[in-house]
Amino acid sequence: MNDNDFRNIDVMNSENVISKLGDLVALEFNAIETYEAAIERLENLDYRAKMTEFLGEHERHLMQLCDAIIQEGGTPPEGANYKQFLTKGPVVIAGIGGDKAILHAMLLNESLTNKLYESANEEIFPGYIQLMLKQALGDVRHHRVWIESAIEQH
Repeated sequence: MNDNDFRNIDVMNSENVISKLGDLVALEFNAIETYEAAIERLENLDYRAKMTEFLGEHERHLMQLCDAIIQEGGTPPEGANYKQFLTKGPVVIAGIGGDKAILHAMLLNESLTNKLYESANEEIFPGYIQLMLKQALGDVRHHRVWIESAIEQH
């Protein structure tokens, strides 16, 4: 590719950026609530510690996404959306089944989060947002791999 090839790439306009990042903000609110529910219910202290670390990463993603929305001239959403039951509900129900059931529920949640971040990374956002989304995708991929490993070892 030469410089002219890059000029032909259409970077998303601010309105679309704000809309798509708003969806990710809602996803992060859901992820945070789901992690909080899992941490409350997990018995294994190592699992709780790792989930607390992952919760912190999701909180960082949320702050970065909100900052990007503001930088693009928008107002970030203020809470989780209707999908909350889809993500948090299984963790609450899984709490009855013990740590392994909770880990399975969290794996489903992280798989969804991975899909949405993979999709976002296929879009052409302004450069600073693309970098942030790549980092977030790396984080959620790590979360999924760790949860898969914990399930296998449980």
